[in-house]
Amino acid sequence: MNPIRILLIGGGHAHIEVVRRFQSLFSGLAVEMMLLNPEPMAVYSGMIPGVVAGHYRTEDCLINLPALCECHGVTWNPGRFKALETDAQRVLLESGESLTFDMLSLDIGSVPATEPVQGAVHAVTVKPAHQFLRHWEAFLEQVDRTKPRTVSVVGGGVAGVELGLAMAHRIQTTQGERPWHWRLIAGGGLLEGHNPMVRRRAKQALDAAGIHCLTHVEVTAIQADGLQLADGQRLHSDFTLLCTSAVPPQSLSGCGLPLSDQGYIRVDEDLRVKSMHNVFAVGDIAHFPRPLPKAGVYAVRQGPVLAQNLLRLVRGEPLQPFHPQRRYLKLISLGEKKALASRGWLYCSGAWVWRWKNRIDVGFMEQYQR
Repeated sequence: MNPIRILLIGGGHAHIEVVRRFQSLFSGLAVEMMLLNPEPMAVYSGMIPGVVAGHYRTEDCLINLPALCECHGVTWNPGRFKALETDAQRVLLESGESLTFDMLSLDIGSVPATEPVQGAVHAVTVKPAHQFLRHWEAFLEQVDRTKPRTVSVVGGGVAGVELGLAMAHRIQTTQGERPWHWRLIAGGGLLEGHNPMVRRRAKQALDAAGIHCLTHVEVTAIQADGLQLADGQRLHSDFTLLCTSAVPPQSLSGCGLPLSDQGYIRVDEDLRVKSMHNVFAVGDIAHFPRPLPKAGVYAVRQGPVLAQNLLRLVRGEPLQPFHPQRRYLKLISLGEKKALASRGWLYCSGAWVWRWKNRIDVGFMEQYQR
């Protein structure tokens, strides 16, 4: 009898937890698991601002997927997912190869929206994270350190605020007194959805870092050396980072999957794709019955549920639902070793919040870097 083949597409936060639990959960069962991810390193998003600010080394936020898989009895495949044939239970790779499966899960994340902005190719997107880190480090290496530069961040959410402050902190601590010019451009308000105290504290941090905030402003085009705004104004920019709203990383329209209007995969409460017995989706790519924010915390918490449900499906047992929190704690770093906490009307800020966040992040990474 052939073993049951479980194929995990994407090295997201949920899937790395499934890999970590594979041997302990599936020991003694005729099951084999493969993780398909083109990059050998997965990036933990929670530590990216700290890496950019210079508080961590790049390797501190990286998870070695081949090593993790080998440690837990999972096969790593560096292929790149292209398409899915659900009826044939087959995945097609960009190389032309194909992989068959008995059970499948997709955890391929999301990327910042680049449409309808013209010339978005001239900007750097915050995701894929490994590409952003490479672009930022290359910019720092190539830049003429005798001249001030202008850096623009497009997006007024948590990622835009954290990375704007992180980049400014890095430059201010390495460039001395030579001033750079910083701006954050938001299509709406700053940190919309957060309580007024959180938004006020974030604005204070941006002001203190010398980051000029333009809110309710639309960017219509990006050039190699600047930005075009909807009102016709053109702004110079040497480095432009897009932290805009999320979209799927690729079109899944030909894969036979039920999709939301935005192109995400519709799932039931047990994380199975709607109307499919053996296909799951987790993380940003999943469209939960009650739509969830595109935040890593949900992917992290879906990991244990997905692992259990794959095991239950193998055993022919009922699956368990995923119960997402309606509100979750957000720890927002502020460039220097300070952070603020936001959850509903809860607000607190200071160096102790950063130390709290640091313990959480380091503890998370220790699970996968041993």
